Amino acid sequence: MYHFNDSLTLIPGIGDKKAAILKEQGISNVLDFLLNIPIRYEDRSKLVTIDELNQDELATFKARVIKTGQFYRNRKTIVTATIEDSTGKINCIWFNNKFIKNRLKNDQEYFFSGKLSKNRSIVQGVVEDIKDDVIHTGRLVPIYSSTLGLKQGNLRRLFNTITNNLSYKEQDSIANIIETKKLIDHKLPSIEQIFQLLHFPEKNEDVVVARERLAIEELVNLIKKSHSLKASWLKDHNSQAITVVKDNEDNINIKTLEKYIPTSIPYTLTNAQKKAVIDILIDIQKNTPMNRLLIGDVGSGKTVVAGVACFHTLKNKQNVTLIAPTQILANQHYDSFKKLFPKMNIELLTAATSKNFRKSQHPTLYIGTHALINRLEEIEPQFVVYDEQHRFGVSQRSVNQDSKNQPHTLTMSATPIPRSMMLSIFSHLDISVIDEMPPGRIPTTTWLTPIEKKRKSQLWILDQLNKDKKNTTALFVCPFIKQSKTEGFSEIAAAKPYFTELNKNVEKYNKDNKSNLTIELLHSKLKKTKKEEITSKLFSNKINILVTTPVIEVGLDLPSANVIVIESAERYGLASLHQLRGRVGRAGQSSFCLLFTSKKEQIATKRLSYFSKTDDGIQLAEYDLKNRGPGNLFGTQQHGFSNLRFASWTNFQLVATARKVTDDLLAKSQDWISFLPIQEETTNIMAN
Repeated sequence: MYHFNDSLTLIPGIGDKKAAILKEQGISNVLDFLLNIPIRYEDRSKLVTIDELNQDELATFKARVIKTGQFYRNRKTIVTATIEDSTGKINCIWFNNKFIKNRLKNDQEYFFSGKLSKNRSIVQGVVEDIKDDVIHTGRLVPIYSSTLGLKQGNLRRLFNTITNNLSYKEQDSIANIIETKKLIDHKLPSIEQIFQLLHFPEKNEDVVVARERLAIEELVNLIKKSHSLKASWLKDHNSQAITVVKDNEDNINIKTLEKYIPTSIPYTLTNAQKKAVIDILIDIQKNTPMNRLLIGDVGSGKTVVAGVACFHTLKNKQNVTLIAPTQILANQHYDSFKKLFPKMNIELLTAATSKNFRKSQHPTLYIGTHALINRLEEIEPQFVVYDEQHRFGVSQRSVNQDSKNQPHTLTMSATPIPRSMMLSIFSHLDISVIDEMPPGRIPTTTWLTPIEKKRKSQLWILDQLNKDKKNTTALFVCPFIKQSKTEGFSEIAAAKPYFTELNKNVEKYNKDNKSNLTIELLHSKLKKTKKEEITSKLFSNKINILVTTPVIEVGLDLPSANVIVIESAERYGLASLHQLRGRVGRAGQSSFCLLFTSKKEQIATKRLSYFSKTDDGIQLAEYDLKNRGPGNLFGTQQHGFSNLRFASWTNFQLVATARKVTDDLLAKSQDWISFLPIQEETTNIMAN
């Protein structure tokens, strides 16, 4: 019998030479070898007679060898054989396989598997002795990666030897829990059965069930590891509790929440906002660091939720920081907080003001951009808020990870990046969702518009603007400022030439319709004074059309904006598209988003079509996850599929099952160990 940790040299047929070849591939023991499951299966299960063979159809048949021959052509060895059964004869041909002639014995029967060629012969067919447990013919036959460095036939024989003599004595607790809790509607195989079904399945369903079992094992192993690492991190780190509820007061809940909401807020929070506030206020009262993700669509009211927690932190005489990705957004937050919380001590810290920065002697809310990140150790905030968190890199969002005392951290996003979705699934982040929009907000109508309708679409937009010049604004967004000369990028829309062309159309429209629509260009390379001038005109409704870059993706809260055109839309991730779309309709008016692509790609078109029909940030995040991958779960890689071997992050039902199993296992014993090795690099687990 073989065990997972046994050396491969114990297996007949694996000597020191083959073991060395496999070790170069990272395969050192029996388990390593078994986990190299087939990349595909060939269906050689169809048993026929010679007269039933069809051209280019893979089949297996039993036949007797009449004669064999061998000759050479262009330095190639060619072996031939004439074989027959009761229905007829056929010829077989093998190239560069001189050993096949010695194997085939005249007047002896074998199983042959292959496809009938145009000249009515079997080329490079597979031959196997007639026996009950065939592994090369007459069944679903495993095909392995060529990187293993061994021939397919040899690999099948080795896997057959191991799977028929495998012993795993540990209790199969995962399958027991799943069956006891009735978490799935079918029985899972034991660990010993898994590898038999994977390497030598009798039917396709065997592979599905076995991979599902391995996928759950893999996910449970990762979740347990993440629990362990988080517990270890929390053991070595603490946070100062922020007092919200006094000892003689009730706990915070929906009924008592009103007394903890600052009276300066001029409107009633939605129920979803209230629930999020409760989550956060309960967390910050603990002496373990809060690590929470607040998800809410654009305009759902995330900022005021964070503001309530900021308010109570300052009451506790502790500093707070709110970090935004752009100066425009930082300025907007500064103005908003001044209005919502007029008694707060608030300071703005951006690249323009950082040189003159002096830490306040009073508890302060510091609002700023990346410049604020460099001042965190000096400010010593007890509560840190990241707004539009998808705009920050992972390392930027990791604050003083080596410090024993950690601030409570809240990250906010309208559409969480895939990595954040996965971290929330695996409990490194707690999650609150604002799934309710304030009264009066109308979803933006989104169209993926054919390029041939661009001129007609522009005229329609100009007509809409002309009907109400003072209260409407159209935004035209291009990925680049200047036209790129790089190969492959020349077709991507650029703001400067786009503005020039659109300006001509606007001038013609004004002349033809006796109108006076105005148009401006805004991008990051403009001088500060020019940007401030354009921004001022926008908010005073003196600009009807703005051609810009994604600089307006976050931070431009322009109530009059009701139309946005996104050029070269295939260049943006769904998070960015969702943010751009969120720039219109913010005053409750009907709004429109038009998507144009610079080139037709089936994948991009499918993705944009989905976006045009979906205005839910969570659904967009899940779609993004399926198409972009979760990134490195424990590290700092943002995108790309992680190296899970069996599980899929997009199978949310399977992930949910794995979480339930893990909870049950951990409740019974912290010492439970999976037989599967973890493939992921487990570093920087608390990066949010």
